[in-house]
Amino acid sequence: VRDINELGKKAHQAKVDALPSDATPKQRRRVGTFEPKLPNLAGVLWASFGSWRIWWAIFLYVISSLLQFMPVLILNDLVGYFESPDRDNYSVLLFHPWGDVAGLFVFPMLVSLFQTRSQVILNHCAIFIRTSVSTLLFGKALTISAAGRAQTSTGQVVNMMSNDTQQLQRFLQFFGFTLIAPIQIVISLVLIYRQVGNATWVGIGFMFLLIPVNGVVFSNVSKMRRKVLKYSDARVKMINEILAGIRIIKFYAWEAPFGKEVQRLREKELRALTTLAYTTAVGFSLIMLSAPIINPILVFLAFIHMSDKGLDAATAFTTIALFNIMRFPFAFLPMGFLQFVQSRIALRRLSKYLELSELTSYVIPEL
Repeated sequence: VRDINELGKKAHQAKVDALPSDATPKQRRRVGTFEPKLPNLAGVLWASFGSWRIWWAIFLYVISSLLQFMPVLILNDLVGYFESPDRDNYSVLLFHPWGDVAGLFVFPMLVSLFQTRSQVILNHCAIFIRTSVSTLLFGKALTISAAGRAQTSTGQVVNMMSNDTQQLQRFLQFFGFTLIAPIQIVISLVLIYRQVGNATWVGIGFMFLLIPVNGVVFSNVSKMRRKVLKYSDARVKMINEILAGIRIIKFYAWEAPFGKEVQRLREKELRALTTLAYTTAVGFSLIMLSAPIINPILVFLAFIHMSDKGLDAATAFTTIALFNIMRFPFAFLPMGFLQFVQSRIALRRLSKYLELSELTSYVIPEL
């Protein structure tokens, strides 16, 4: 980025020098002022791996998500076929009942193949990103100046090497699920509306009631994540200082006071980790995973009271199957948003460290 800004600055200066002395304000506005580009770690990592690979993985996952609805439609078709009094004139989805039965085997197999290939690409990208960031951090640690080293600590660098790079890796592993989850939820709701009609709005209203809960959960998770990183940095920094001065500590028998200080920092870190774990467990496991189970109950109750016809087997089985499809998007969507929040925090910490001043290369000339 520094080299690009230098070239851009020279090119802009050349345009300014080329202006005549009596240049009009319109000509000067056309040249404008030079605006340096800011470093963008996410954009660099995205381009270095190859954006087309990630979009290809997303495309495969979209295809698998769409094919995931075919067994549900086939199930509805088969149940309707067996309930029909006139089976000979009943038109099935795949031209013949045995075609529907074969589709129940073929479509899940295609879904598994496409999802597996998509996950292989995203996992490869995640490992590539983690390795690249670790290499950048290692190179930066060797070239950082004294002024830059004064703005950070060894504990912070160790945490970035382990925790922050791991957060980026986890986010990329959840990236496909998070991006496709809204599409799966919308398609499921449309198909559920075709089955139970206006009773679907009861389920949609229940989902909207969960939005404030999601906001509270995400804000608490983000806040506790920052606290955990803060206490972890302080603890690792203290341990490194103790190890560096262990001889003096032994001479003066200061083991107990320093041990209490490390224990105090560790207790703060454990309290923050415990709060983070409880928030994640209650917010995601209890609320998000139970929502797709509560939703069909509310929808069926509303359908029975709002509809003149009874609840038949085809409607019940299809609606339950669609809600089962929604369980994984409901589970992975908040987890993906959680990883997105944590990844943004990690990228901010990494960018701040990588932008610190470096030593001037004067011993070994650049080739």
